[in-house]
Amino acid sequence: MIFKDNKHAQQWEEAVSAAGAVRDDGTIKGDFGASLYILTGLPGVYSRAQQHIHPGYIDFEPMFHMGLSSGETVLVALAGNLYNGGFFGGYTPQDIVSYCDTDGVELAARALALRKQRLDINTIYD
Repeated sequence: MIFKDNKHAQQWEEAVSAAGAVRDDGTIKGDFGASLYILTGLPGVYSRAQQHIHPGYIDFEPMFHMGLSSGETVLVALAGNLYNGGFFGGYTPQDIVSYCDTDGVELAARALALRKQRLDINTIYD
């Protein structure tokens, strides 16, 4: 399983559904899937960020005003970048390594790989 735990998997599936990111053939739009993987994998962030996930789009700008830690800020910026190419300006991979714990670095690395994969909602948990 690519998720940290069952809660992460459930929140990701909920977020993907809320965003309308599942295509008719069951595949996940890569930009949504990778971004939401990060947002749902950060303890305590998804409960605050989910109000900014809408059918057809994710509104990242208000997320930066949620009182995030340095590591959370870097990862939310990466999620925004994986979604639409914005928000990661001024950050480097070194910032991920410096500000994030081991779980955060792993979350970032896995999200980068997921961005290019063809994810199928029906087989993602295998």
